[in-house]
Order: sequence, then structure tokens, then C-alpha cells
Amino acid sequence: ALLRTKIQQCRQTQFIFSGSKRHLMSNMFNSPAKPFYQSVIMMGLEPIPLDVYTDFAVRMFENRGKTVSPEAVRAVYRRFEGCTWFVQMMMNELFALTPVQGVCGTDLLAEASAHIIASQYMGYQEQMAHLPLKQKQLLIAIAKERQVSGITSAAFIKRNQLSSASSVQAALKSLLKEDVVVNDDGRYRIYDYFFAEWIAENY
Repeated sequence: ALLRTKIQQCRQTQFIFSGSKRHLMSNMFNSPAKPFYQSVIMMGLEPIPLDVYTDFAVRMFENRGKTVSPEAVRAVYRRFEGCTWFVQMMMNELFALTPVQGVCGTDLLAEASAHIIASQYMGYQEQMAHLPLKQKQLLIAIAKERQVSGITSAAFIKRNQLSSASSVQAALKSLLKEDVVVNDDGRYRIYDYFFAEWIAENY
């Protein structure tokens, strides 16, 4: 509320609010209970096109005397569905693993991913430890299937030995609220791709 008051006093300044967690951004500007309610023009940004991102990554490697294969960049991009935060994290790790005059290929992807997951291990472990049992069970089920469309269907519940549609619905509501799980056009997935991989490997 204080920030909005200050912004309203500005006469020659434009403000851009940008974030990758759509649920939080939508809540900020579309909820009547929030100070910024209906105070902005909403705009959704699509992922950076694959060819543009590939050219960018290749150029960045070359600027430091390294080489990255376009196939490696494309594999990273597709793995994270063009989500910039995760693509950048992975490319940064691949860059660190590639020596000067070296070539980064798809063979380094598993090692880079393992490094990132290892660096987040304590946080992931703590996050799982603090989840109620029903939420933890649902999170494990989603991680194993990567993306789930019929999340309250009898098939999904039976396949993952969950208790009932109502308990799944209640657990899902909490996970969505905390942005642990996101809804992409009716498909539910864990927001943090690396967290999802860690869960699938460890549970």
C-alpha cells in the first residue's frame, strides 16, 4: 500500500512489474483485497524463441573462448520448456563445466543437472520434511509423471495409491497456493523442474 501511494505521486515515471510466478502476479493485480488491484495493464510473455536463444547461448560461449553445440542448447531449452530461469541456470552450469577451448555437448547435461540438484539438496530435503503427508504424496505422484492433466481422476489416484479425489483436491489447493505446483493450461507440474527431478529420484 505504501509503494502504491509513492507510485501515484510520480508524474514522469513508468513502472514495470515482472515475475515468472503467474499465480502471485495475478493475485497482486486481480485481487480486490490487494493495493495494486486493477492498477496495471497485464501482459503475458511467451518463452524466448528457440532459435533466438540458441544464437544467444552460442555467442556467449564464443565470447569466452568456448563452444556449445546447438544440439545441447536445444536439449536444455526443450527440457525446461523455454522457461528462462531454469534454462539460464542450466546453461550457466554447462558454461562452468566447459574449459576454455573446450566444447560443450549433450554429454555434459546429466553432470550439470546433478551439480545443480546437489547444490539445492538441503533446501529440497527441508521443504519435503515440512509438507503434510497428503501434500507430500501428491507431490511425489506429480513428480513421477512430470505433468498431470486428470489429477483427480480415478486412474491417477489408483496408479499412485492416493486416498481419494477430495484429499487430492485439498492437497493440490495448498500446493498451488504456495506455488510449489503450477497449472499450465490444465496440466499440473512442479514449478521447480530440478525439485521435481530430485523427488522422482529419491521417492
